[in-house]
Amino acid sequence: MIADLLFGQWFKIGIVLIFGTFLFGKVKSLIQLRHIKGPALNRITGTPHTLAILSGGCHFWYNKLNQKYGQLVVAAPKMLITSSPDLWARINTHPGYTRSKWYYRNSRFDWRHDNLFTQTTNQTHDEKRRLMVRGYSGAENLTLETDIESCVVKLLHLVRSRYAGQKKVMDLAQKTQFLALDVISTISFSKCYNLLSTDEDPNEYLKSTRDGLWLGNFQIALNLWWVNWIPFVGPKPSQDIESSKGFYKMTALNASMVEAREKEFHEQKESGVVPRADMLTSFMKNGLLGNDLKIENMLQIVAGSDTTAGSLRGIFLYLMTNPRVYKKLQAEIDEAVESGIVPKSPEIIKSAQAKELIYLQAVIKEAMRVFSPVNNPLARDTPPEGDTVIIDGEEIYLPGGVSIMPSFKAMHRNRSVYGQDADVDVFRPERWIEEKDEKRLEAMKQEHSLMFGHGPWQCLGKTIALRELGVVTFELFRHFDWTLVNPEKPWTDANYMGIHLTKDMWVQVEERKHS
Repeated sequence: MIADLLFGQWFKIGIVLIFGTFLFGKVKSLIQLRHIKGPALNRITGTPHTLAILSGGCHFWYNKLNQKYGQLVVAAPKMLITSSPDLWARINTHPGYTRSKWYYRNSRFDWRHDNLFTQTTNQTHDEKRRLMVRGYSGAENLTLETDIESCVVKLLHLVRSRYAGQKKVMDLAQKTQFLALDVISTISFSKCYNLLSTDEDPNEYLKSTRDGLWLGNFQIALNLWWVNWIPFVGPKPSQDIESSKGFYKMTALNASMVEAREKEFHEQKESGVVPRADMLTSFMKNGLLGNDLKIENMLQIVAGSDTTAGSLRGIFLYLMTNPRVYKKLQAEIDEAVESGIVPKSPEIIKSAQAKELIYLQAVIKEAMRVFSPVNNPLARDTPPEGDTVIIDGEEIYLPGGVSIMPSFKAMHRNRSVYGQDADVDVFRPERWIEEKDEKRLEAMKQEHSLMFGHGPWQCLGKTIALRELGVVTFELFRHFDWTLVNPEKPWTDANYMGIHLTKDMWVQVEERKHS
């Protein structure tokens, strides 16, 4: 009787304490962020944010918030979204800001270990980055240019032999993914997946990527990183290729290839043989070995292929739906070939030559502005002591421990950067050429580059991606004409973990008479 009474009292006290702690947290958040605009519902619950992530369209939701409430908005309790490039640049370089664990823990490919992208300890991140930077820069990857060219040649052959002029439709979303995966596998460990050569994906890399990113997106939305640690509940990745499924089959395949390369590297080192010059060799020479090497390779494959493929799809979509720009780009391409600036076919344009073509570069830059290939929350926590920032000339205090995310879709349409009367929703490459105000043009370029990260957090693969985009866009529009099969629904697209997973981008292709 007494035990029942005591148990009942302690149970009630526990309920009161739990509810009180929950209520205190909500009230504290309301008070801390009361000076920042945003919907009332967002201040008391994270449900709208969770639903936006689960929908696969959180970037649209972020953009609407910033368009309605300004450059800094409450997205959820203790969570803000910003479209201010100045604020986001500061967050990436100012001491005290750290990566938000709620986002990066859920973004791990191997839930037990961090990769360069998910590492939340600044010092550890910087140390690992130093081991990898030379491999990404091309300083120790001497075949980078020719590796990209070889994959472009395969793509041209595939389009020409199987689709061009044959009254067949082609899924451009799939082919750009094939290209990106073939490129990253070739430059990474000198072993091409050969998806373009066969026009098939026998190991289901595309499906595995979708499965992995969908699962990661689900975990981020509900903050379920801890579930992975529950015995008999969390996923059990295996090194056995045959028994693995979905995303873990992809990781097992890559792990086996990396293990073989590391074994070869050590054997060559002992025998005095010069190892092949690719990214994995560079990483190993600089001390990245074992499990860390496998984890970073997996990051290369997923992040390096999906973002590049997404950029290409955006470029193609906006060119195919803007005939004026399409014709102007092809005119520049033809002039470059006829004048001898670019070698005639079958030789492939060099990335340095593509970089000198002004309109081509403007098209790429503008397509990535209107359709950002990266829409990750990339959340950062404010310093414990908080920070005072300036937005639109107004001082705003950011309390400590608040998570801030960028809205790149809104940032790329920020009128304080592009001009109050700017046609920010229009695809117009000329804005990057005709802008007379040097200060504004520099601000535009700086804002645009933020999608690749900033300061010590800048994407290591940026240079490789831009090289690839210039060469591929030039060659595909030099040789072929492209038409969308269904302009009313050009593709099926979802944003999972900030990466666009696109399929069913059906096009028809015709060989150009003058290429």
